[in-house]
Order: sequence, then structure tokens, then C-alpha cells
Amino acid sequence: MEDQKPPEEPKKPIATVGRVIKSNAARLVKGAFFLGTYPTRKLEDALDFIYGYSKEAQENPPINTRLLSIFLTVVVLATVVTYQMLQSPEISKEAAFMGGIFTLACLLWFTEALPLFATAILIIGLEIILLANPGDWRVFGFESGASPSFNTFLAPLSDPILVLFFGGFLLARAAVKRGVDSSLAGVVLRLFGKTPPRVMLGMMVITAFFSMWMSNTATATMMLTLVIPMFAQLKEEPLFQKGLILCIPFAANIGGMGTPISSPPNAVAVAFLHTQGISVSFLQWVFIALPLLAVVLAFAWLMIYKFYKPTDEKIEINLPKAPIDGKGKYVIFIFVITILLWLSEGWHGLPTAVVALIPAIGFTATGLISKKDVNSLEWNILLLIAGGIALGTGMTLTGLDQILVGFLPENSPILFAILILTTWILSTFISNTATSNLLIPIGVSMAYMGEGVWNVVMAKEIAIGIALAASMAMALPVSTAPNTIAYSQGKLESKDFTVMGGLIGFAAILLIIAFGPLMIAFWSGIF
Repeated sequence: MEDQKPPEEPKKPIATVGRVIKSNAARLVKGAFFLGTYPTRKLEDALDFIYGYSKEAQENPPINTRLLSIFLTVVVLATVVTYQMLQSPEISKEAAFMGGIFTLACLLWFTEALPLFATAILIIGLEIILLANPGDWRVFGFESGASPSFNTFLAPLSDPILVLFFGGFLLARAAVKRGVDSSLAGVVLRLFGKTPPRVMLGMMVITAFFSMWMSNTATATMMLTLVIPMFAQLKEEPLFQKGLILCIPFAANIGGMGTPISSPPNAVAVAFLHTQGISVSFLQWVFIALPLLAVVLAFAWLMIYKFYKPTDEKIEINLPKAPIDGKGKYVIFIFVITILLWLSEGWHGLPTAVVALIPAIGFTATGLISKKDVNSLEWNILLLIAGGIALGTGMTLTGLDQILVGFLPENSPILFAILILTTWILSTFISNTATSNLLIPIGVSMAYMGEGVWNVVMAKEIAIGIALAASMAMALPVSTAPNTIAYSQGKLESKDFTVMGGLIGFAAILLIIAFGPLMIAFWSGIF
């Protein structure tokens, strides 16, 4: 029997093609001029450029009316808030404008009517227009004193923490591209043994470790590729299969506490503290977070194995081997050098952002990282972090943070607990980076209501505590990207995340509230 040919796509009417050509003639002319001015451009770039215009001409994405209506509603609400604040004689004009921007950011980040990074860009743009007022328009700008330069709100786009994160992205990209991550994971995993509890513990330790240096999303994806082949050996253990999958996103989230580059909330905390003149070194963060990380990880392992242990605990799981080639060894060398320099900043004096240029140069100059790799980096995360820094800067400059602080209790232990719990709850439903962007400026401002060096320590406690708590929000499949990836495997249910993720997350929050301030105060006194 002959193979049936797939049905041919219907041809577009000639009239439609004609309209497309006519409507895009100007674009094609501009494109030809663009190509003519760049004779050295590679042929593939030229073809991509032409294809982009022709593809754009044929596409007409529909407008999402639901998101549009939400966005317009949010704009109206933010405008009303701004108007009401302008009517108050006790609130300055700049604080009123910033109040509207803050309201807009809260609602847009909560509803995601715009992509998160788009809201971050909108924040920077509104701050430049309404607060910096570069056009010197009479209705905008500062009421008390001169308006800040627009460069003040563009500065977050070049903040050193973004360079640090960029270096971390390149490390992760090179490791994934050369297969170093999965090869090392397989090598280390075999050291833990072949019995179910040891395999699960090894999975969680390796996942948490990689998540300290790589995106937790990439880490979860990589570790799941190691877990899935094991299921052929565990056909009679469906419950343990679920436990193996579940331990990976939870360990990835827990590992997000470990270093300043392990999750965006950590970067937000370090960057905002830096704007307040408070320095948190790479090593200091590790010493603060690592003990908390270890305790939470051990608790998570005990709970997951208790509820998802196999019926036959004597089974052995054989693990595959994956060799590392010469380029992979080079990636490991750059990885080790970069991490050692990050951890020894106090001895050699090189800032962490400067050290982050080592993988950037070492991988791009050798061709291990191509233009395509750079283009595929998570630039939206960098923009989101920059927007959070700009939001905090605007709140501090306009005094809005002090206005909001007036609604909070003055008792610092209660304040710390409230902020940590609020972070955990909000991050369960919305982006943990957005939550940190909103709460860290308010919490840090609360620390400066008094006088003395201990207020600096309190600012660290609040900022770092919020960042750590944001990583513990994992009670829903949509709470974090690793949760979503694990849920997409089809073996887990929502209740698996709600029960186990809620239990582990709540225990971690209690641990942060009880011991976080002590750890931060202790290491702040040493470094």
C-alpha cells in the first residue's frame, strides 16, 4: 500500500499576497538599505533579516482581550491612587507619583497582565518621565528640591549584580552545552551508592549544589534527564518514582538559597543593599545561607523518603556513565577558577562582578559560547532585576518607603516574621523575584527608623531573609519553574506539591525566622 501524502496547505489568495507585498514595500526597502550599509555581514544574518520581515508581514497575532482589560483596569487604579495621594498636603508630589508607580508594579506583577520584564521596563520609563523629568515639564519632577538625573534610573541596567548574573548564566550555558553538568552529576551520584535512600539523597544534594551556580530551571531539567532512565529499573515502584521526581524541584528550590547568583531574589537583595551603602560579599552570603540550606535539604529528604519510599528497600539502581571531553574539562577549569575567586574576594580584592568576566571572556573568546548561545540567555531575568532595583531607588529618593513603613509595626522581631511570612505566601502565587522587588525596599527602610550600626545589620537580616524565604515558596505546581517542569512529567498531582511543598516550605520559614537573624548578625560581625 502506498504511503499517503500529507494534505497540501491551502494556497493564499493572490490578492492577499499582493497586499502583503504592498504593505511591506517600505520595510523591504529599509532592509535593502540596511544590508547595503553592512557589506561584511554574514550571509546567514542577511537571510535571517529578510526572513524576519517577511515572517512578520504574514503574522498577525491576536490581541488578548482579557489581559488588555486587566492592564487598563490596573492603569486606572494606579491613576486613582496617584490622584488621591496628590490631594494630600502631607505627601509630596514625587511621593505621590512614586505611589502610583508602586501600585502599578504591584498589580501588574501580581496579575501578569504584562510579562514581568515588561513591567520592569515600564517602571524605569515612568520613573524617568515622572520623577527625573528630563523634559523639564512643569507638572512632573520633584516638588522638594531638584529632580534626580535620568541616569539615576538607568543605572540599574548596568548594576554590577547584573554582570555577576551574566557570568553565572554563561557558566551554566557552557556546562550544559558540553554536557559537563550531567557527567559530573552521574559521577557524584555513583558515590552515594545504589540503594533507594542513598540515590534520593544523592539526587537532592547534587541538584541543590548545581542550583547554587546555575538556573534552578536548567538544573531541574538536567536532573530529570538522569532520573527518567532509572524508571525502567523501578517498574514495580510507582510511589518511589514519584518521590524521585518530586525531590528534584524541591532540591533545586532549596539550592536557590545558597549563593548570590543562585536565584534572582538573592541578586535583588544584594543589589538593593549595595544602593544603601551596605556590602554583602559572596562568601558572607554562602556562610549565612549554607547551614540553613543543609538543614532544610536534610528535612526535605527525610520527609519525601518517608512518604514515597519503595516497597522493596533492598533494590539497587544502576547509574549510567558519561565521559567528559577536553572542552568539557576546560569548562570545569574555568568553573573552578571562577568559584574560587568568588569565594576569596576578601583576599585578592577583585569584586565578584569583575570575576564574572572570566567565564565571559574565557568562553566567548574560545568559541565555546556562540552568538546564538548569548542570544538565548535569560535576558528577561536581568531586566526584571534591574526593574526591581530601580523601583527601590525611586521609593527611597521620593520618601515613599517611609510612608509605607508607617503602616508596619515597630517591633523588629514581629516585623521580620511578618515580612518573611508575607514573602512566602506571595511567592507561592506570583513571581518570587517580583515579591522581593516589592518587599525588600520597604523592609530595609524599616531598619533605618532608628540610629546605630545594628540598623545596618537589621537591614541585612530583612533583605537576605526575604530573599531566602522567596526560594521556599513551592506549594503549587506553578509556584516555581522547577515545580512546573516536574509536574509536566505526568506522574505527580497538585496535592503532592501542596502537602509536601507546603510542609517543607513552612518548616523552612520557621527556621529562617528563628535562626536567620542570628546567622546574619554573627557573620556580619566577622566579615
